[in-house]
Amino acid sequence: MRLLGYSGFNHDSAVALLEDGKPIFVCEAEKIRRTKHELSPFPDEAVRRLLSTTGLTLGDIDALVVNYDAGPLANWGYLPHLWACLRQRNADFGIIANNLVLSTSHTTSLLKYSLTGPIPPIRRVRHHLAHLSSTFLYSPFEEAAVAVIDASGELDCTTTYRCAGREFKRLSAMTLPTDSLGAVYIMATRHLGYRLIGDEYKVMGLAPFGEADPVFRRFFEELIVLEAEGRYSINPRLAGAIARNGCQFSEAISRRLGGRNMGGPGAFTDVHKSFARELQRRIEDAILHVVRHLRKASGCKRLCLAGGVALNSVANGRLKSESGFEEIFIPPAPHDAGTSLGAASYFHYYVNGGARPDPLDNAYLGQSFTDDAIEAEIRRCRLVVHRLDDPSREAARRLAGGEVIGWFQGKTEFGPRALGNRSILADPRMPLMKDKVNLSIKEREGYRPFAPSVLEEAVDAYFPGLGVSPYMLFVVSVSDKARAEIPAVVHVDGTARPQTVSVQANPLFHRLISHFARATGVPVVLNTSFNVAGEPIVNTPADAIRCFFGSGLDALVIGSFLLEKPQ
Repeated sequence: MRLLGYSGFNHDSAVALLEDGKPIFVCEAEKIRRTKHELSPFPDEAVRRLLSTTGLTLGDIDALVVNYDAGPLANWGYLPHLWACLRQRNADFGIIANNLVLSTSHTTSLLKYSLTGPIPPIRRVRHHLAHLSSTFLYSPFEEAAVAVIDASGELDCTTTYRCAGREFKRLSAMTLPTDSLGAVYIMATRHLGYRLIGDEYKVMGLAPFGEADPVFRRFFEELIVLEAEGRYSINPRLAGAIARNGCQFSEAISRRLGGRNMGGPGAFTDVHKSFARELQRRIEDAILHVVRHLRKASGCKRLCLAGGVALNSVANGRLKSESGFEEIFIPPAPHDAGTSLGAASYFHYYVNGGARPDPLDNAYLGQSFTDDAIEAEIRRCRLVVHRLDDPSREAARRLAGGEVIGWFQGKTEFGPRALGNRSILADPRMPLMKDKVNLSIKEREGYRPFAPSVLEEAVDAYFPGLGVSPYMLFVVSVSDKARAEIPAVVHVDGTARPQTVSVQANPLFHRLISHFARATGVPVVLNTSFNVAGEPIVNTPADAIRCFFGSGLDALVIGSFLLEKPQ
C-alpha cells in the first residue's frame, strides 16, 4: 500500500511517501518551493516533486493522510472539550478557529484546485498522534514513554503517552486556550525582535550570553507555573489571548519587561540577553518537570520526544542527564514537518494494521542526483567541469588548508539540520572560523554557534556522555580537549551540539572526516547547513551552484565534481 502523508495548511509543510510502511521519499516543502518555513494551503509543489521523483501518479497512491483531525464533522466526541474551552474567559478564539479550519479544510474538492487527476481518499490523523508516530514508530524501542510538546495541535499543547507494541495510552494533556509552552517561546522570540515562526533557535543561542536576573526569573516563574503530577499552566493574566495579541506580549507586559527590541538582532542589550537566559531556563525547567513525572507514571526506561519544542537541543541535553530515562530518541524532524511521515505511519500501523517500520538509522530521505545530472547542470551554467577521483580526500585537503567549502552529496536530509549531505564545512581548529562563516558566508548574527560533526568512534574524547547522536539534537558540555582543539564549534558557555557520524549511516562523510583527521589529528569538522540567511537548505544542484556563487564559499564539492570561483 502506498500512502502519501502531508503536513499542510500550516507552517513547515512537508510530504512523505510510504510503501508498505517503508519511507521512500520524505522532504520539507520549503526545500522545493524555496520559501523558508513554507506556509501554504497545500504543499502542491512538493507533492508534484515527490511524484515526479518516484515516477508515480496520483492514481498510484492509495490514500492521502493529513496531520490534523479536529473538526466537529470529523470527530463529534471533540465537541464537549471544544465547548468547555470556548467558555473560558481568556479563550483565544483565533487559535481555536485556526485549528478547526486546519482540520475541516482538507477536502477532495479543495485539493482539486492544486492537483490534477483523481484525488485519492483523504484520511485524517490527530496532530499529536502524528507526532507520536513520527518518533515512537521509528525508534529502536519496543516500549517507551512519549512526550509531545509544541505550540498546539487541535487543542493539545503537551501530551504524554505510554507506548508498547500497537497499544498506546494517553497519560496527560495540557491544552489550549492557554497552556502552550511553544506559544510562550514564540511570544518571547517576538519580544526580542525576531520573526513569528522559525527563529526560536536563535533565542536559544543567545541565552548563554545573558546574566542571571531575579526580575526576569520571577516573571517567567509566574508565567509558567509548575503544578503537581508533572503538569504546568500558563498564566493567562501575563500571556493574554495569544492570537489576539499577534503572538506578542501586551504593551503593558512588554513595558514591564523593558520594552520590545525594535532594532533587530544587532540591537541586543544586556537586558535582552538576560531575558533570553531566564526564558530558556524556565522552559527547560517545565519540560524537565513534565518528563520526570512521565518517567514515574509510565514506568518506562526509554523516552521518545516530538513536537516543535523537541528542537530545543539545550533542553534535550538536560533531559539526557537529569530526566531519569536511560535512553532518549528524537527523530531528525520532530517539528511539524515530521508529522507528514508520522501521519502516514500512524495510518499504516495503527489503523491498517501494517508491519511496524524499521527503526530510522539516518535522515537521508529526500532527493538525490546522479553525476550525469550534476554534470549536465554544471554545463548548463557554462562552468568548467572538473571531475575528482576522490571527492572526500579533496574536500578534507581544502578544509585543512583553511578553506570553507560547500558539500553536496547523496540524498537531501529530512529535518532542519544539515547532516553531511547538504552542508557547509570548515576547519573547527581555527578560533576565527566561527566569525568568518557567520559574517562572510552565512550572513547571520555573529553570536550564533556552529555544530561539530565528529566520527562516532571518537566522540567520548570531545563530548563525554553524549553517546550516539546522529541528528544533532543534544547540546552537551565539551571536554578540555575540545576547548583546546576545536574552539570554533564550542559555544560561549562551553557547550556544543554535535553530530556523530558513523560509517554505516554516511560512508562518504565519514571518509571525509577521516581524511581530515589523518591530515590534522582532529576527527571533527565544523558543519552548518548549506544556505545563507533567510533561505532554505539547498536541495538540487542548481540550488547549490546558485548559493555557492552568491556567498563567500571558497569551493564547492558537488557529487564527483569541484567548482571554484574565478580569481
